[in-house]
Amino acid sequence: MTLTFEIRKAGFENKGAAMMLIAATQEVKARYPAARVAMAPDATSPYELRARYGLWHRAELVRRGVDLGKIVELAPGKLRHRFGFVTGPEVNVILDAAGLAYSDQWGPQHTEDLARRAVAWKRAGKRLILLPQALGPFGTDRIRRAINVVADHADLIFARDKYSMENLVGAVGGRASIRLAPDFTNLLVARPPANPPQGEKLVAIVPNARMVDKTSGDVSGNYAGFLRRVASMFQTAGMTPFFLIHEGAGDRVLAEQVNAQLSEPLQVWTAGDPLEAKGLIGKCSGLVGSRYHALISALSQGVPVVGTGWSHKYRALFEDYGCENMLADVSAREEGLEARLRSLIDDSQRAALSDELREPGARIKDGVQQMWKDVFQLLDKAA
Repeated sequence: MTLTFEIRKAGFENKGAAMMLIAATQEVKARYPAARVAMAPDATSPYELRARYGLWHRAELVRRGVDLGKIVELAPGKLRHRFGFVTGPEVNVILDAAGLAYSDQWGPQHTEDLARRAVAWKRAGKRLILLPQALGPFGTDRIRRAINVVADHADLIFARDKYSMENLVGAVGGRASIRLAPDFTNLLVARPPANPPQGEKLVAIVPNARMVDKTSGDVSGNYAGFLRRVASMFQTAGMTPFFLIHEGAGDRVLAEQVNAQLSEPLQVWTAGDPLEAKGLIGKCSGLVGSRYHALISALSQGVPVVGTGWSHKYRALFEDYGCENMLADVSAREEGLEARLRSLIDDSQRAALSDELREPGARIKDGVQQMWKDVFQLLDKAA
């Protein structure tokens, strides 16, 4: 039987989500070369990109609670497959790659939607696996009820960090199906970037609009000024800072706001192919950023970073790589920021930081490989 996988909650606009989509697709195809790997496309997942990575199209188009994609089920299977379509009933395995959706921070709706689907998938004999992602907190009765339904019907749930594990176990109790595993994009092979920024000693600055709309007033009010201070310090040190846009319009707006306040505006490089973005990051002397997967692309390649974050996933990431001291407080005093940035400017300090990332980087990659072994062992037993 040809297995059909659906990877959900991933797309191409957010380059972190795209990296998870590509990484999962590559691992599945390496293990099951004949498998179909599909996604339900939306406006952020154009045909050209789906075709580039060999993704089938799972027909779904919900309007006013009605899935118009079911019309495709009326066509014969051979005809559907000729045009690259699979239907919901054809899917055997669902790989959820939400990153961070099931949490109080995004409200209960995402978790409730997954709970409804999980019940139907279990009834239909499908396998549901939540790939490593940030989870929780689950503070309200409504979201706790939903995540318990998910846990009752999922075959495997991988919490991406110890805080997510604590949130999940605190809500649903300890279960054999709940495991700890790191983010799985670090195994992706980078590509050389087309038309990279010009200059010596490149330093990527990666803004994140969530630092404005998901944080306290102290943080959101200081974030643009923080980015401006970072850019100015690197310029003064003779390095070449540039803005790397890892998602979309909101991040670009932030970069433009900061550039308007700089006497020498920075180059702005927008990530198209996420693997090229990783390739560019690997060529940098350092990175200062607030996008989770941009930080992973740096840390996993031994590129020193200074990070900021808006959820527990950032603290956990820096702890995993043993560099918690490089996580900056946007609202902190200037001296603390300057000391951190100085370690990216000074050649000897930067080299030492890079060396320190090797051991945790290798250990974390081992954890990802073990996660995929667990996934495929489960699926092979069910075959």
